[in-house]
Amino acid sequence: MGRRSRQWNASKPDLGNDPELEAMTADEWMHLMFTMRYIYDLQRRVAIGVSPAAVANFIVINRRAFAQRPNGNNQPRNPSQPPSRTNTASPSGYAAPSAASASTPAAPSSPSLTHSMATNDQALQNSANSNRVPLFFREEYAIFIVKGNFMTLAAKPHLVEEGEWLAHQIVEQNRLLSGIIKCVQSEDRSSGRSVCNEITCPTMSAGSTVYTWIDTNRNPINLPASTYIKHIQTWVNGKVQDPSLFPFDSFASAPPLPSPAQLAADPNGWLGKTSGFPQRYENEIKNMYKQMFRCYAHLYWQHWLFFWDTNSHRDLNTCFVHFVNVGRIYGLFNDKDMEPMQPLIDIWVKQGVLPKLEKAEAGPATNGNAIPASTS
Repeated sequence: MGRRSRQWNASKPDLGNDPELEAMTADEWMHLMFTMRYIYDLQRRVAIGVSPAAVANFIVINRRAFAQRPNGNNQPRNPSQPPSRTNTASPSGYAAPSAASASTPAAPSSPSLTHSMATNDQALQNSANSNRVPLFFREEYAIFIVKGNFMTLAAKPHLVEEGEWLAHQIVEQNRLLSGIIKCVQSEDRSSGRSVCNEITCPTMSAGSTVYTWIDTNRNPINLPASTYIKHIQTWVNGKVQDPSLFPFDSFASAPPLPSPAQLAADPNGWLGKTSGFPQRYENEIKNMYKQMFRCYAHLYWQHWLFFWDTNSHRDLNTCFVHFVNVGRIYGLFNDKDMEPMQPLIDIWVKQGVLPKLEKAEAGPATNGNAIPASTS
């Protein structure tokens, strides 16, 4: 299993007569061994043609984007641990199955809003031993590149309308996810294939969960994960750039900011109405968020060792915990959607990184101020 299976002896070996090495403590020797191992790994990846450029570039950009914060509940950093703009296709309604689907072009086909729980060969290999907990579900690996309170990135400013705030969050979350996906889309020069390809990932799976795609005849089909993810990226980018869904006209003056009481009293109101968002806006962003979650779930279940080998698993965790935090407090997905990654989410809730919410979580329909009911 690559670096995971390497066990370094904490005791110092016979170092001959070198006085500088002899003066080293066991901890200093361990640090030297890990440093040498890291340099070896980097040289090996370059030698076999797997360029770490895409990973390194994203890590640099991402670590600048997440500001270092002095206080908060996140665990401290631990360095020793190791698109077509015209695409406006829309999936069927996120809510009840009886909801009418929007009229959409045929290509690309829409993603399925339900997932098959059938297990294919790939999923069986990933969880052949049901008693074996995946590494990314272990607390020692659930660490981040920053310290701080992730609520500061998710909480809506008081003078910003909620629809506008969630539009900002969708665009930002899509940017972060795209950067993470690029890491597994970079080609291995020796094979000419990306890390995520039709051979390693013949279906869009996350453990025993297999996500299906809806073809032009509205039938569920299996697609290779790389194809599924590219379709999702095209579909989400098309939504974000659709002015009928995400209006970007400038205001002559700030729109009125309704109070929660006014929103509750308006029977014809909807999320983002005062900011110019259409009535279907809430369902659309929920659909987008659900599909982006599936991409994260696949990256963890199928490619976590790649992120570990490139020392970018903390970056993956940081982007994902921010994504999950926004989704939970604004009700953008439900418990069923989170099942493939629930153990990791539970770890972060237990640590206090994610807030504990009431059973009936507030969402956009209730003005989205889903402040955690308890953080104890």
